[in-house]
Amino acid sequence: MGEYVMACAIFVCLFALALIALAKPLRVFLRLGLSAVAGGCVLFLGKGLGAAVGVNAATLLVSALLGMPGVAGMFALSFLL
Repeated sequence: MGEYVMACAIFVCLFALALIALAKPLRVFLRLGLSAVAGGCVLFLGKGLGAAVGVNAATLLVSALLGMPGVAGMFALSFLL
């Protein structure tokens, strides 16, 4: 019984250390994903209103990396060009 408790304690400690070590990279990926989803929704709504910006991998990457200013820039470029 004591060996089982020790093994569980070691597993819990290793799991906690892994979560602490991966907290910042996971936060970055989550933020990029949320920015891409929000930008995709705005692009989809803008396309419905007549903007000439499509929803594709390149525009989602721009919205993920630059956020809403990037989406606004794409809309400005679509109206200017």
